Amino acid sequence: MSFLQAALFQWINPKAWLMLITGLATYANPQQMLISTLMIGVTFVLVGLPLTCGWNVGGVALKHWLQHGNRLVWFNRGMAVLLLASLVPLLM
Repeated sequence: MSFLQAALFQWINPKAWLMLITGLATYANPQQMLISTLMIGVTFVLVGLPLTCGWNVGGVALKHWLQHGNRLVWFNRGMAVLLLASLVPLLM
């Protein structure tokens, strides 16, 4: 997926829409809708951009680390164990 495709994909991303709706419903001031909406948008960009960049850098580093030896097998097994462990609260 190219950068442009990923950016356009956000228009159908349900998590992005929920974040937008929640942010506006929680923080928007109906008397100053334009200003408060702009402030919310700027805040999302200022907070989201560095976090997204950090997430991407971590993913690239993890990808390179997992390509050596049996690390990917052990990583997948560990993730499977954590996934199963996350079901325990549902079963109790």
